[in-house]
Amino acid sequence: MTEYNNRPLAPCERLLALPMLELSATSVAEWLLPGMPQGSLDLPEPRLILSSTADAERFDLPMLKTSTDCDRDVLLMRLTTGATPALADIVLRSPAEPILFTHLLPCRLGAGLWFVPRTNGRCVQVAEEGLAMRWQAPADPDELEHGFDRMADEISRFLKGVNF
Repeated sequence: MTEYNNRPLAPCERLLALPMLELSATSVAEWLLPGMPQGSLDLPEPRLILSSTADAERFDLPMLKTSTDCDRDVLLMRLTTGATPALADIVLRSPAEPILFTHLLPCRLGAGLWFVPRTNGRCVQVAEEGLAMRWQAPADPDELEHGFDRMADEISRFLKGVNF
């Protein structure tokens, strides 16, 4: 008999549904990974570990270790307060060494989900097959600002309207 985890999801864990909706994953495993927040999700097909927290604590080293040990990209969404309801820290696998991105803002451009720095720089796209680094932001600063606002509204509505 299959057992289900019936505990209510914390608001920061609900954030994980946003990137999961963009990915084409058919299986998900929940893990307690050393140093990572409780309830990290492993998505084997896109080779991605999703995690979330509402703490201000940094998880840079555990994220790098998890990425290396599990051979996965790592996306940690951080629930915040203020004008920006969420930030993301991301580790991408690479042949040389993992690449760490911190304090990226979620941005909705068209139907796509992006994580973009406040200033110009490398950004990360969430696609069906996983995460992909892009060297430049996918839009001009005005469009990005509109995308940040759209995503902030979407996150706020999502967190208010989702019951588990």
